[in-house]
Amino acid sequence: MGNVTTEKAFRNQLASVRMEGFHFSGKEIENVKKCLSGELTFKQFTDKIVKEVRSK
Repeated sequence: MGNVTTEKAFRNQLASVRMEGFHFSGKEIENVKKCLSGELTFKQFTDKIVKEVRSK
């Protein structure tokens, strides 16, 4: 099996959850990518999610 990049693994998982009927906004996908790349810590990432949910 060849090496799988983080980006490819992310795209595969995103396709999988979409097949299950879940949908994500562009902003949500971008935040996940930032967390995976290290631009956001996991704590910052979860804080953003909580803030977004509370503002709805």
